[in-house]
Amino acid sequence: MTYRSTRPLSNCKWRYLAATTSALLLFCWLSTPGDSEPVIILDPYFYRPPVSEPIAGSTKTVLGYYDEKDGHASALARPTAEPLPELRILAIAHAQTILQRIQPKILRDKRGVIVAIRIEDQDPALSSILLAPGFPDRFDNLLGKDCLVAVPNRQVIFLFPRLASDLQEFAIPLRSFYHNSVWPVSTELFEWKNGELYKNRDLEPG
Repeated sequence: MTYRSTRPLSNCKWRYLAATTSALLLFCWLSTPGDSEPVIILDPYFYRPPVSEPIAGSTKTVLGYYDEKDGHASALARPTAEPLPELRILAIAHAQTILQRIQPKILRDKRGVIVAIRIEDQDPALSSILLAPGFPDRFDNLLGKDCLVAVPNRQVIFLFPRLASDLQEFAIPLRSFYHNSVWPVSTELFEWKNGELYKNRDLEPG
């Protein structure tokens, strides 16, 4: 699948891209095969990762910082050797490598209308792709602007059109993904505001 975005990059995005590229080159120069690297994982709050950032509007989900090596993640312990902004740049550089290999699956209803996009990967940091600059713009031509996202566990992400009339039909399956997973993430739906994740609503009753 080929993604496109007709939106021009702002100067801020260019600076971010340059910083990300520089950090990635530095990391590649310093690392050797098999080294661990910092990643971000959307986590349920009750995991209480030692190094984390909040998600606006959410009391149930945070951005946890981990070291990943050979597909296994271990939580970073405070204090970190590198400031959080530098760790975030390196983590998003890792997210970009995930983006290069994912193959989103388009889900349609009986009329052939797109109702969701499903993204799967075994990398525990799959959810970090949501923080990549311009990520939701990649699906404008399929879902329209301002799509919503669900991350029920570490292996799967669902994207939905904001105006989908049958979104509630996905609530039970998404809660099932969450409650039956070894690595649950959230029953919340998220959206993007100014490039950052915000909680939109919770699919868990009560």
